[in-house]
Amino acid sequence: MTITSETSKTHWNDVAIDYDKVLNTDASNVALLATAVELLPPGATDLLDVGSGTGRLTSLCREALPGARIVGLDPAPTMVAAALEKFAADPDVTFTDGVVQDLSQFPDNSFDVVISSFALHHLELDTYAASAAEIFRVLRPGGRFINADQFCRVMGEPGDRERALDILDLLTAKARHYLLNACFERMLLQVDLLPRFMREDGEILTTPEFWRDHLVDAGFEQVTIVPTPPVELYNRVIWAVKPAA
Repeated sequence: MTITSETSKTHWNDVAIDYDKVLNTDASNVALLATAVELLPPGATDLLDVGSGTGRLTSLCREALPGARIVGLDPAPTMVAAALEKFAADPDVTFTDGVVQDLSQFPDNSFDVVISSFALHHLELDTYAASAAEIFRVLRPGGRFINADQFCRVMGEPGDRERALDILDLLTAKARHYLLNACFERMLLQVDLLPRFMREDGEILTTPEFWRDHLVDAGFEQVTIVPTPPVELYNRVIWAVKPAA
């Protein structure tokens, strides 16, 4: 594993909680990931997990596709190290550092599936076109992109009042939901990250339609937005297909 300045700068290097344990208390996140895994093509043999973190989604993909080769990609070295340790006994699951807008370490047409969960909202808005194009490039014809993430309802410039109010209302409602329905640590994680979301400092929400439009521009077909419960939290799965040759 090679750590570069671009990968090592992410603030997720500094997260000190038991990420898997805390997120597993959150039924909304469990439902989001379950929806994403249900969309995996049953015959897929090669899968790329973008923003793989500690390998939580990777584990679900391994259960669904026991014979597949899975590669996890993440910009946070501490997350990559945790995932490598978790899957040390599985030779068909590997992890490396990297970012979605530059998948040059992978050849064209390398994967049947590119999947991601709660990761791509970290992208700067001006990298979406390159990210969609790179995902399209590494997928085989007929391959599928699946993105399970959190979204917002209003686009706009950072600090735009309507956008800021939308994000503030949405994320404080999420924090309350997590306290009542998940655990204190899940609520606290949301509250701790709130200033980053408001400043758009490594945490940048978009509308689902923003992703959809970039996928269409990149050449994807059948772009579909799937709400997951509770729908008011604005978690969505976006999936799309690279046209068959």
